Amino acid sequence: MTGWAYNQVSEIGLAVPGCHVWGQLACEHWDCETQTRRELVEPSSGLSTAHEKLHEVVKDLRLDTECIYAKSHSLAFLYPGNTDQTVVERLVSELGDIAEAAGDLTLLQDRGFVKLAPAGLDKKVALQRILKECVPFEPSVIMDVGDMPDMVIMEELDRTRREEGIPTLKVGVRNLQDGVDLVLPGPPRGVLPFMRALRDAPTR
Repeated sequence: MTGWAYNQVSEIGLAVPGCHVWGQLACEHWDCETQTRRELVEPSSGLSTAHEKLHEVVKDLRLDTECIYAKSHSLAFLYPGNTDQTVVERLVSELGDIAEAAGDLTLLQDRGFVKLAPAGLDKKVALQRILKECVPFEPSVIMDVGDMPDMVIMEELDRTRREEGIPTLKVGVRNLQDGVDLVLPGPPRGVLPFMRALRDAPTR
């Protein structure tokens, strides 16, 4: 499961044989067996308007509009970690209003980024559903890998390990060590080379 769209995963060479991809936090599923992609969640009808408004808000706050990422189901904006807290609060407030006006969007927030996603989307619920309904075997380990720590997912992995006894591995970059088990160098030497090495690893 990834916040990236399936086509992004494919472009960087990680949609490999035997690998199911739940893109955009389980809004879409790439089935490696049938080689087909299907939408699990309908895109928001207000996404296009929300994109325009998000661009205006980011520009008004004198943040970088190049850091807006539009996908088929969501809009994400990444901002520097040293952004003034009052600016972050205004950004979150404005995006909350945009989501409310759209009616079928929700605001997700984590360290360094905000996202407008389909209403009802919950990363914890998505992860639980994938593990219980979509994975046809008992996983030997559940791994989270990313340049930025996803605190929601990491907390859910901790709960899964604690309550269900499934081993977990949390991988992060060297300058973001909060709660991770394995530390990698920062981009471009860390996460993608690690994932590509796993792609070529032998499987049982």
